[in-house]
Amino acid sequence: MDTVGKETGSMKIERRVGVGIRLKLFGFLLPLVFLLVGTVTWTVTEVTQATLRRDLLQRGAAISRVVALSAGHSLLANDPLGLDRLVSETKASDPDIVFVAIRDASDNIAAHDRVTERGKPYRPVPPLLPLGTFGDTRADEVVRNGRRIIEYSTPISFAGRHVGIASLGLSMEGLATAQRSIRQLIFAAAAVILVAAFFGTLLLSSFITTPVKRLHEGVLSLASSETFHPVPARSSDELGALTRNFNRMAETILAQKTALKKNALQLEEAYVSMVRVIAASLDARDPYTMGHSTRVARMACALGRRLGMGEEELSNLERAAIFHDLGKIQTPDDVLLKGDRLSRAEAEQMKSHPIDGTEILRMAPFLHRYIPVVRAHHEWYNGDGYPDGIKGDEIPLHAQLIALADAFDAMTTDRPYRQALSTGEAIEEILQFRGTQFSPELAEAFAKMVREMPPEDETALKSMVL
Repeated sequence: MDTVGKETGSMKIERRVGVGIRLKLFGFLLPLVFLLVGTVTWTVTEVTQATLRRDLLQRGAAISRVVALSAGHSLLANDPLGLDRLVSETKASDPDIVFVAIRDASDNIAAHDRVTERGKPYRPVPPLLPLGTFGDTRADEVVRNGRRIIEYSTPISFAGRHVGIASLGLSMEGLATAQRSIRQLIFAAAAVILVAAFFGTLLLSSFITTPVKRLHEGVLSLASSETFHPVPARSSDELGALTRNFNRMAETILAQKTALKKNALQLEEAYVSMVRVIAASLDARDPYTMGHSTRVARMACALGRRLGMGEEELSNLERAAIFHDLGKIQTPDDVLLKGDRLSRAEAEQMKSHPIDGTEILRMAPFLHRYIPVVRAHHEWYNGDGYPDGIKGDEIPLHAQLIALADAFDAMTTDRPYRQALSTGEAIEEILQFRGTQFSPELAEAFAKMVREMPPEDETALKSMVL
C-alpha cells in the first residue's frame, strides 16, 4: 500500500509539473498572434493597394474608351468645337485627369484640354512600365512634364474606319493618397490588436522568461568570475530542476577551473624554462653566438617597451625572439660552424632556417602563435628578404623588432672572419639600411634607444636587463 501511495503521489506531482509546462508552452504560442497580425496586416495592405490600383486602371481605361467612342463622328466631320467640348467636359469630370488629347489619323493633336497644344504633332514618351491592355485600350506608366502618370491610348474608329487616337493622362497622386489612408487605418487597427496582445501575454511570459534570465545571468557569472552565487530555484517544474542541477554543475566547474588554472600555471612555467633551455642549447653549438638569442630577446623587448607595448605583448615578443633561430637545429655543423664566409649553396642552406623553425613550431599547437614572427624575422622592409619576400607592414611588428636586435647583436659580436663592430659603427650600419632592410621609423627608434643609454662598453650594452 505504501508503495502504491508513493507511486500515486509521484504521478500527481508529475501531472502538476506537466500541466505547468503545458501552460508555459501555451504562453510561447501567443507570440504567434504578433506574427499573424503582422502577416494579415501586410496581406490586407497589399491586396487593398492592388485593388485600388486596378480600379484606377479600369476607371482610366473606361474614360478613354468613352472619349474614343464620342470623338469618332466629330473627328471625321472635322468639328473642332465638338471635340473641344468633349475634351473640356472630360477633363472637368475627374480631378485625377491630367490631360485629354484627341489625335487625328496623322497623329496631330486635333483637340486638347490645353488649347495651345492643338495642331501640334503628338509627343509620345517612352513607357517606364507597361501596365497592360483593357480591350483595345493600352495603359503605360510614363513621366510627362515631370509628373509620373498613367497614360491611356484608345484607337478611334467610325464606320469601320480608323480616324485617330484618344489619349488620356491619369494622375497617380490620388492613388497614392488613397493607399496612404488605407495603410494608416490598417496599421492603426493592427497597433491596437498588438497592444492588447502584448499586455495579455506580458504576465504569462514573465513566468517563463524570469527563470531563464536567472540561468543566463548565472552562466555569465560563472564564465566571468571565480565567485558564483547559486541561482534561486523557486518552481517545482522542469525549469526548477534544471536550475538546481545547474547550481551543482557550477560548483563542480569552479572546482575544476581552480585545479586547471593551477596546472596551467605550472605548465606555463615549465614551458618558459624549456624555451630558454632550447635557446641556450642552440647558441651553445657555436661559441661565437653564445647567448645570442637571449641578447636579441632583451634588446627587442627594450625597444618594444619604448614603443608602449604591454607586459603580455612583451612576453610574447621575448619568447618569439628566443625561438627565432630554432630552425638552425637542422643546419649541419659544417655550415653553422664554418670559420670562413659561406658559399652560395651554404648560404641558401642557412636561409632555410626560418622555414625549418616554423615547421618545428607547428608540431605544438601552443607554439603556433610564434610561427609568423619566426618565419618573417629575415624579411626586408623593401621586400628583398627571405623566405617569402613580403615587405612593409606585411612583416609582423615583432619580426621587425627582432630583425633589428638580431642584426645589431651579429655586428657587435666577433666572428672568425671579422672583428666585431663598435656600438656606434653598428648603429650607423643599421641606419644606412633604413628603408631597405629595416623600417625607417623602427631603425630611428632603435638607434635613439642605444644612443640614449649611459656610456658603457658593448658587453654591458648586450647584457642589459629587461
